[in-house]
Amino acid sequence: MKKSKVLYLLLAMLLLASMVLAACSPAAPEAEEAPEAEEAEAPEAEEAEAEEAEAEEAEEVEEMVEGEKIPLTLYYMPVTRFYYPSPKEIAEGMAADLANAGFDVQLELAGDWPTYLGLRREGKLNGLYMLGWGGDNGDPDNFLNYFFGFAPEDKVGDDPAAWVKSPEAREGWYANTDVAYKLYQASILPDQAEREALYMEVEQMLHDDVARMWIAHNNTPLVFSSAVEGYIPQPVGADYFEFTTVEGADTFVFGRGGDSVQLDPAVVTDSESFRVTGQVLEPLYQYEPGTTNPVPALAEECVANEASTEWTCTLRQGVKFHDGTDFNADSVIFNYDRWHYTDNPYHFESQVFEYYEYMWGGTDDNSIIASVEKVDDYTVKFMLTDSLAPFLANLAMDMFAISSPAAIETAGEDYGLPGTGAVGTGPYTFVEWIEGDSVTLAANADYWNGAPATQNIVMKVIADDSARFLALQAGDIQGLEQAVVEDLQAAEGSDEFYVQTRPALNTGYLAFSYRVVEFQDPLVREAFAHAINREGLIENFYGAYGEAATNFLPPLIWGHNDGIEDWTYDPELSLELLAEAGYPDGLSEVTLDPSITPAE
Repeated sequence: MKKSKVLYLLLAMLLLASMVLAACSPAAPEAEEAPEAEEAEAPEAEEAEAEEAEAEEAEEVEEMVEGEKIPLTLYYMPVTRFYYPSPKEIAEGMAADLANAGFDVQLELAGDWPTYLGLRREGKLNGLYMLGWGGDNGDPDNFLNYFFGFAPEDKVGDDPAAWVKSPEAREGWYANTDVAYKLYQASILPDQAEREALYMEVEQMLHDDVARMWIAHNNTPLVFSSAVEGYIPQPVGADYFEFTTVEGADTFVFGRGGDSVQLDPAVVTDSESFRVTGQVLEPLYQYEPGTTNPVPALAEECVANEASTEWTCTLRQGVKFHDGTDFNADSVIFNYDRWHYTDNPYHFESQVFEYYEYMWGGTDDNSIIASVEKVDDYTVKFMLTDSLAPFLANLAMDMFAISSPAAIETAGEDYGLPGTGAVGTGPYTFVEWIEGDSVTLAANADYWNGAPATQNIVMKVIADDSARFLALQAGDIQGLEQAVVEDLQAAEGSDEFYVQTRPALNTGYLAFSYRVVEFQDPLVREAFAHAINREGLIENFYGAYGEAATNFLPPLIWGHNDGIEDWTYDPELSLELLAEAGYPDGLSEVTLDPSITPAE
């Protein structure tokens, strides 16, 4: 519930109270010409009935305002992510900071990684929760519109000025129509300077509203054995493995902090899934190595009409999926139709095609992609309902990689699970997935762009950062992502290892569940913003690779607003703000807004 609604209910209670007081107060002196008794006095039964109705209404209002009381909880992630190294330890540091500022926070680990992401998607993390975002393309739209733009159900009618951003479970029930409308405008403008100005304005609005607490951007460190060459970190996160070699070996073993969720990229949002699918599957465009510039991949080129509402893509010929079937126009249409239409037989109800909905405006009639039409066997045309500035950047995203239609038809709802893996056109083929342990890939000798340099890739799950570095020292793995600060310093000073960084196209943040009544008050949110010592967290857990975040957009992306005046670390000010908000003794318990109910 928004603050205005809470205030409305409180005013209603005050009005009811005043009516009761008025009814009980002494009668006013008679007027010179008083109305007749029959007109001035209501029947006693009618008065009693009205008083009873008022009392019942007051009770209902009081119940709506109060809601269920729960402990103030900070949920932390069960796996290390590039935007949050050592999440448990960072959460403990945050809790200590918050305790100094009047917040008594209970820490909670909410299940494994898929469970945690599911609870976040369903809006059931009722408190503060740690999460982050790694950009999937170099356009600001991928950060801001994905999280704060209009959802399909908000777009009622043909006039965008009349659309209203609704609270959304996936984003902690946050809603800001002014922000969403500016993001819509930015998505359709062809002029980059105008778009950039809108994104900078949105960043200031989100800051002033304390919509979330931006914690850090991380120039993610990757550590390799000196025997490894050719690994290409990608700003978007799905690094290129096909150029990697290991001296004296035909297998490259890479250590990662968590397992993949699923290997059908259309139905996941986590980078550990994309790390695997990025080697097996390919989109029509991809990103130039080491950059966010979209370049042709399975499409040789895509050309727009003058209005940028039609994009004609010429497809690469002679390419085969790993199962031996042909890549062609029919396979492109099969994939896009599957994502687009909820009545498609392979758009399963149990799966959430989250990225398609938010990058292309929704499914069915809401999608900005009206249709994908076959021109000939190796030409398709994307018909859009409106221009879309980041069209090519969206096209190149990992989740829009093309899977074999035959593989999906055969596996059905099990496509992407450990028993089936994924079937694409990429440099590596899927071999085996041992859940919680490893994924094994083999070189595709017939890859259209040349066979990869190393025969086998093994992605090994080692959840603990220190244990992962020990495995590197022991020679069990040859590369890893993220290590504790002390191990990074050791690697930097050693001839046996070297550190390579992935540019910081990411932001770790602390989100509020706006289902919590207290979090609906911007004074309380600002008190949180002044309570966290981000510089201390960065020094202890990110080292030289982290930087404090003032925007959701990292400095690497145009649209980042350098003019934002950051929140200072000031626990005394937090205490003052809490007192001003009505919590002079701090917060240890919070209230759930009964008008916001997650779906079962």
